[in-house]
Amino acid sequence: MTGRTDPAATASSVATAAAGACAACGEPLVDGARFCEACGAAAGTSQPATAVPGGAAAAEAAADAAEVAAATACTRCGGEVDGDGYCTSCGHRAIEDVAVDDRGALAAATHRGRRHPRNEDAAALAATSEGWPVLVVSDGVSISPNPHRASAAAVAAVADRLGGRPFGGADDLADAVAAAHAAVSAVPGDDDPHWTPDGSHPACTLVVAVVTDSALHTANVGDARAHLLTPAGDRWAAAQVSTDDSVAAQAVAQGIDAEVALNLPGGHGIVAWLGADAPEPDPHVATHPAGPGDLVLVCSDGLWNYAPTDDAIGELVTSLLPPPGQAAAEPLAPVCEQLVSWAVDQGGADNITVALTSPPAAPGGADPTELEDNA
Repeated sequence: MTGRTDPAATASSVATAAAGACAACGEPLVDGARFCEACGAAAGTSQPATAVPGGAAAAEAAADAAEVAAATACTRCGGEVDGDGYCTSCGHRAIEDVAVDDRGALAAATHRGRRHPRNEDAAALAATSEGWPVLVVSDGVSISPNPHRASAAAVAAVADRLGGRPFGGADDLADAVAAAHAAVSAVPGDDDPHWTPDGSHPACTLVVAVVTDSALHTANVGDARAHLLTPAGDRWAAAQVSTDDSVAAQAVAQGIDAEVALNLPGGHGIVAWLGADAPEPDPHVATHPAGPGDLVLVCSDGLWNYAPTDDAIGELVTSLLPPPGQAAAEPLAPVCEQLVSWAVDQGGADNITVALTSPPAAPGGADPTELEDNA
């Protein structure tokens, strides 16, 4: 997740505010960033930031060790990978497996990528009382304390607000975003071992999708995205149905090409987010026609950074999914895993999270008792 930007800043003013390059990996730094978005190194240092022992860091280290327990040889030098997941010879961190949540009718997958020391994304899968699938993805803002706890709090709040209840449309989505904002605002910011307490607060972005038999309902704050995938002959066409809150989106509104805008210095900076430091949330809420045969994809920018346009997402999905008409019989979890693995293979510069579902054929098409638990 890229840095936060004053919502009043224009694309041109932010574009001139880049803070140089990371001394550790050479990636551009967002103005005001204390840590590199690409590798996690503290600004002005030559080594990636690491967690100090104890507390939350110890819990994270234990989880990381469990994830990489199967890895025995370093992919870089062939040396032995220790229990902490790092090579004892060259210090390279082993790439753990993609974490997959398979609920049959819907699925999600996530990975920390290659450069971040921890996964700051989170996902939740749920269903309304009618059985409508609910997909939630949140991306923690790396230049804030405890971004991983912020994203986890956000998706849990949304799943709790929408899961197992009748779906009331736009008002329910707005209420779910408000609940997520309150939950993130309550996350403490003074106990993150990767962050020196400075009075700032945890932050994250959010995208929510509720899928009925005839419509896709979405709400988002920030730049996590929702796409509607529709049949186009023997291929899949993708249409972004969420609206980015970003410097790049502001530039596009001024007439700049989307790919050019994303490559501007600071182009990935967000102008809206959730958390105690955020402006009052004003989520983008939308409804689009959808039906059997379509698919819904929600993801963090760890995926779409490598496929930033509708055409690119469509090509990517087409390369992984069977042709329309055959995909309905295929499980979605392996596709989620493949999408995340693809982004890792492209460089994995950020955490990556995706979730997929298809519109149910009729009310009750998904079993809420199987889906209502958080991811």
